[in-house]
Amino acid sequence: MEYVLKVENLSKNFNEIKALDNINFDLKKGEIHGIIGANGSGKSTFVNILFGSKHIMETGGYEGDIFIDNIKVDIKSTYDAMKQGIGMVHQELALFGEQDISSNIKINRENIIDKTKLLGEFALVDRNKNEKDAKKALLKVGVDINPRIKVKDIPTNLKQFVEIAREVDNDKLKVLILDEPTSSLNVEETKILLSNLKAIAETGVSIIFISHRLYEIVDVCHRVTIFRSGRVIKEYKKEDYDMDKMALDMIGKEVVQVSKERKNTTKENILSFNNVEVSYGYEHYKNISLDIKKGEILGITGLAGHGQEIFGYGLMGLYDMKGDVIYKREKLIPGDTNSIIKKGIYLLPDERKEWGLLLNKSVWENIVFEAYDRQNSFLKYPALGKLSPLNYKAIRKYSNDMVEKLNIKVRDIGQKVSDLSGGNQQKVCIGRAITIDPEVLFIGEPTRGIDLYSKEIILDMLLKLNEEKNTTIIIFSGEISELKRVCDRIVVMYRNRVFKIFDDDFKSEELSLALSGRSLE
Repeated sequence: MEYVLKVENLSKNFNEIKALDNINFDLKKGEIHGIIGANGSGKSTFVNILFGSKHIMETGGYEGDIFIDNIKVDIKSTYDAMKQGIGMVHQELALFGEQDISSNIKINRENIIDKTKLLGEFALVDRNKNEKDAKKALLKVGVDINPRIKVKDIPTNLKQFVEIAREVDNDKLKVLILDEPTSSLNVEETKILLSNLKAIAETGVSIIFISHRLYEIVDVCHRVTIFRSGRVIKEYKKEDYDMDKMALDMIGKEVVQVSKERKNTTKENILSFNNVEVSYGYEHYKNISLDIKKGEILGITGLAGHGQEIFGYGLMGLYDMKGDVIYKREKLIPGDTNSIIKKGIYLLPDERKEWGLLLNKSVWENIVFEAYDRQNSFLKYPALGKLSPLNYKAIRKYSNDMVEKLNIKVRDIGQKVSDLSGGNQQKVCIGRAITIDPEVLFIGEPTRGIDLYSKEIILDMLLKLNEEKNTTIIIFSGEISELKRVCDRIVVMYRNRVFKIFDDDFKSEELSLALSGRSLE
């Protein structure tokens, strides 16, 4: 059997913590090999070693052997990995927002106009050829979009496709590592990507596919390796797949799904958008309206680029919103963020690294950030307000309790958030949103990159926040099955407008049609 990659006895320590313990792993040519495990199980550390992450070398390197095409290699940098034909798309996207899509896809592989090579080290980039290559790479992953658009002007869903297209564009690619590649995609977009990944593998490219969505794993992977606590627990061949057993192997305990027990029947609107206008990127949309009921959990979903995030992003100034927005019978000015937060409205965006986290700060600082005004126990002398010194004893106790409740894998609450896995960073964000205790919470993709067990913890905490404090929660997400379990109503967006609102039992076919702007006859 032809193995493009083999790993033997791979181990990694972060100070006293054993992140990986004697990992053995192999990858066949043209194979899609799944890796699954809970947050903090060692998956990200493993692939970061394979891709030569700077952080790995800065923390003492690794032990064990890596073979590419049966030749032992020493991977000490990303450059070493790329030289061996390894490409990676991280869970947290790494694109240049001010550059267009084609420039991001062709970075370090730009086409040069031959006649200008005479200029020595300087030459002119062949933009037309770059754009053609970018278009071709995007089509390989199932997306047709203008490569001249700036990356900052496209939604997170499409950024994910751009990242993958960047790696696929490399004609020297042997091994493609995908860490949660579908985390920002909804069901329809995921089907498109998985179909195209199968086609890419058939060309001979080998793929390491990391995901918490087991139905994707069993659909697309030829084999699956399960990590738990830094060790390989089990390997499954396709004929042995059993999602219940896989889930048990991942978590070590059974996972119970939560759901909302009673529907919100309030007819009172707490927040209304009346014929507002929203602009972002090159796009401008008019006559967008939505009423949000007091105390409800409202789900908003849609295909990539169809605007599931526009209400939260527009209100908080991430997009340009103009028009009539009414909160508890009072007119709001979209974009006046400080005033809106003081009134009890908070946004936790889906792009957590760019907008949701203080990466160089500790876990506790991220959890309590922005919450001092709303949690008097965090202040030594609450009567002094912002002049009061912090009550560190109360903050430490609260932060430790939140870490335990959300199952956040950390060394201690003083650990930098940048050192955590993507899934654990997401949980820290959720912890802050709960700590701020808003009256209205907009939250984007709350379970993105989260393991099965922790997903239910987060959904349960959102349900409790809603039930115990009557918090109005707006979840914009592509996880339709989760929205159906926890939401009172689900809004489907199409072309940046409300296409349909589902507020009772409905057929899956009806919702699928709505995603593409169609209705049952």
